[in-house]
Amino acid sequence: MVNELSPPMGAIHRTHPRTGAPQEDVGFSWRICLSSVRRNKYMGLIIIAVFYGSIFFCVIACIVRLVKFAKAPLHLRWELYRGSSVYELTDWWTRPQVTFLEKMKSAALDVLFLRDFYHRNRGFWYFLFLFHAGLYVLVAWHLWLFIGAITTHIDAAPTWGLVWGHVATALAVIGGVGIFIKRMTDEDLSAYYTPIHYVKWVFVILTLVEAFYAVHIYFDASMPAVTKYVRQQVAFEDLEMKFHPHMATAAHVLFASAWLIYLPFSHILRLFFRYYHQIRWDDVPNVRGGAVERKVEKLLNQRVGWSAPHVPHGRKWADFPSEREQGPEG
Repeated sequence: MVNELSPPMGAIHRTHPRTGAPQEDVGFSWRICLSSVRRNKYMGLIIIAVFYGSIFFCVIACIVRLVKFAKAPLHLRWELYRGSSVYELTDWWTRPQVTFLEKMKSAALDVLFLRDFYHRNRGFWYFLFLFHAGLYVLVAWHLWLFIGAITTHIDAAPTWGLVWGHVATALAVIGGVGIFIKRMTDEDLSAYYTPIHYVKWVFVILTLVEAFYAVHIYFDASMPAVTKYVRQQVAFEDLEMKFHPHMATAAHVLFASAWLIYLPFSHILRLFFRYYHQIRWDDVPNVRGGAVERKVEKLLNQRVGWSAPHVPHGRKWADFPSEREQGPEG
């Protein structure tokens, strides 16, 4: 005889991460409508495949693009160059080259404090700095969470870790909303902003809001519960949870996967690559017989693969500067 109060055959026997109550009995009523989706093992398999596939794709794509940037000819690397150059100075060849410590200081001011925006658009910089500060702190929080989940006892997870994560998320959300509004209302900024970037910022805000929901609502703002979940995911301790994820955690994983796929093609990768030695500080003098001259000569000896009234097909690039110097009469 079947007990009327017993769960149906095939039901998942899982408890809430903090309260220990059956998960179907905790939270809002709309979760019951999604119970059939959560019980579908194929959903878990798809999420696992997308998440780990996005990590692999991100690593391979970033390596491929970085190698492509590093091997790019001089004139293409110059397209990535931003800022003033030593070549703008009088008698630049007599000046000492920038030291490694000076380069690191410049990179820190640009990446951490967004120095260029501070001087050019102070009102926009406030929101930009808030967003990036929150993002950097949030990355540090995730690293601390992953390390702590493996090395410390779950019950010893400190409460201040929750405050840390919420403060970082709040800074990023305030900054992100401010950037979105400034981009829409400031004519100087909106003129150079394509529609896809507005979609990106909406997606950023949704990712942060969903993360807050997952931690504060689903895990009941409990650091031990969050730490336990992270340990189970990293160590593959709870395969049932992986194959039958809750919608809150599944959505967060899918958001993260989307960002991992987007990262190799975003301006973020190119921004950090600006500080590659031969791009940001490309102040190596072009002396006769030097490495730069050899690279330029090799490029100038390549033949033109297209044609125009002023550029005949098949000629070497080196032929055109010499013809201009001689003039039309030779």
